[in-house]
Amino acid sequence: MLGSVARHPAMLRVLAAIWRLPVTGLRVRQADADAWWFGHWFGRRRRLAWAVLDLPAAEEHYLVGRPRQALRTNLRHARALGVTSSRVNYETWFEAVSAVLRARGDKPGPEKDRPGPEQRVAYYVARDADGTALTFAGAALFGHFAVLFDLVSRPDRQPDASWARYQLHTCLALDLGRSGVEYLLVGSALRETPGNQYFQHLLGYRARNLRIEVIGSRPT
Repeated sequence: MLGSVARHPAMLRVLAAIWRLPVTGLRVRQADADAWWFGHWFGRRRRLAWAVLDLPAAEEHYLVGRPRQALRTNLRHARALGVTSSRVNYETWFEAVSAVLRARGDKPGPEKDRPGPEQRVAYYVARDADGTALTFAGAALFGHFAVLFDLVSRPDRQPDASWARYQLHTCLALDLGRSGVEYLLVGSALRETPGNQYFQHLLGYRARNLRIEVIGSRPT
């Protein structure tokens, strides 16, 4: 990084802007962090410029205003096509995962296995009017925050599956927000593709620096 700054002095302003981003504090039990394949996210050093969504407790608060106009339009498209989204159990979710991944020429990997005793997960599926799974999502729960580890749609049902992604994410965000979860994380905002960055922008994600406190397994 220092070498890059020396070759491109303008990067110093970029790094300074990243360092000055708002800071969100998170607390996670060590046992909960160790239970996931992304447990290395929860190191004690500050995480810079991560995509974070402040979860809404009410739909009218989330969808109001000009910044959400495009999202409201996409949700109307989904409703017009008869798309519905809901939180489901693991068995229903895994059936949808298998169908969507088959449509993508893939198959479920080991991370799709039934969750272990230390893993708390919320599962979601979006279906078309005929009941065909278009999109699935999964969020790992850590008390006052959650991590979106899956949001995948089938490529052979466009644009239906595209509208379904917006509806499913909105369903997930509202469901978690109403249950008391404050923040939803998806990883580094700097490493996302431009398409994913735009998708996150429409959904309300913002780049934040994370200050993570890892606590013992015993509740405090």
